Amino acid sequence: MLYDVCVVGAGTMGSCTAYYLSKNNTSLNICLIGEPEAKTRDREVFGCHYDEGRISRVISQIETEQILAYRSMLSYPELEQLSGLQIFWEVGSAVIGQAGDSFVSEFSSVTDKFCKKNGLLCEEVNETFVKERWSYFLPPQNCSGRFSKKFNGYISVRNLVRACQAVAENNGVQRNFEVVKDITKYEGNFRIALEGGDVISCKKIVLACGSFTNFFNILPSKRKLELQLVGHSVLKLELNEKDSKDMADFPSMIYKPNLTSSYIYILPPIKYPNGKTYLKIGHVVYPKLDENKLGKVLTTLEEVQEWYCQKDYPKARKYFKAHFESLYPGVNPLSEELDFCVMAMTTSGKQLIGFVEENLMVAGGGNGKSAKFGLEIGSICADSIVKGEWVCDHLDPDDFRVRYSKELSA
Repeated sequence: MLYDVCVVGAGTMGSCTAYYLSKNNTSLNICLIGEPEAKTRDREVFGCHYDEGRISRVISQIETEQILAYRSMLSYPELEQLSGLQIFWEVGSAVIGQAGDSFVSEFSSVTDKFCKKNGLLCEEVNETFVKERWSYFLPPQNCSGRFSKKFNGYISVRNLVRACQAVAENNGVQRNFEVVKDITKYEGNFRIALEGGDVISCKKIVLACGSFTNFFNILPSKRKLELQLVGHSVLKLELNEKDSKDMADFPSMIYKPNLTSSYIYILPPIKYPNGKTYLKIGHVVYPKLDENKLGKVLTTLEEVQEWYCQKDYPKARKYFKAHFESLYPGVNPLSEELDFCVMAMTTSGKQLIGFVEENLMVAGGGNGKSAKFGLEIGSICADSIVKGEWVCDHLDPDDFRVRYSKELSA
């Protein structure tokens, strides 16, 4: 079969693209290629969507991120209705640190402006506010920040991907679960070589391969995207039934302990597929802000595979536990579990979305934010690949211009 469009990569951006392609173009033959979820050492490719909780908030210091997040938020209800899966929990989001901290002040200013512009309630955070709302949480003295509930909270990124794939398949999208090894042109169409030896032919392609984009021969002229791959870790702390209930009103949070420290992020208690409820803590994403050097820059496929599959990281475990114990002095976790993923970072701090040649589009460089932006990025990619040019009136394509590394693929 000659497909009209193949989406290579079945993570967040790829699955969201397949969803919109199938929803808005019922006459097209569409294929979504990408492996199912698993973390085993015999695998080559993994995804950041192997998790339940991701902060989803319209609060951001960057206007393009506000737009991407807001428009994605508006799309959750329809996808939830079509799939029968809950994706978004509107528990609110807070930014908290010491009074006078420039990072917190900037976030507070941005939050105030966005909420005022959109008629949303934004509350000032101080010690009294915290004690009255979250008595179990112990912030630094003289703390400040903002809290806003509407359009802020967290999503199940696992449910987001599952929902998109389920609706897409119900709409006729074909699924293939192999790794793509090579993409070439033949008589005006694309030939996609799979690891098992089969070849898929298509007229158009959207590449959404995350951290693995540069490791295979899938970009024209052996190019590589300008990406820095950073190993990221989080600690999930299991809560008992009482603590889970007492802390049910906790928001997603960006927290900066003091004026000189890096920030951490916190997800509220979330029930996982194993039946356990975890509170999750993660460290700052950007390497230049990571004063504790918890993130690790990765350069080879083997390093990425090893990072995903490792069992422990004592330095990160110690760091996260120290924060948990200082912030939740009355909470004793039942167990703890480290988890790992790899983030594709761009020099611009924005995603790379655009055409690399006629009929071949790429969506990469999630910067650790593709989950909360996924639906809007998928919508842009779906509309653009069908029309053959950028389709999005509210965002400038130059902000997402595809940039290449000087290094070529092997």
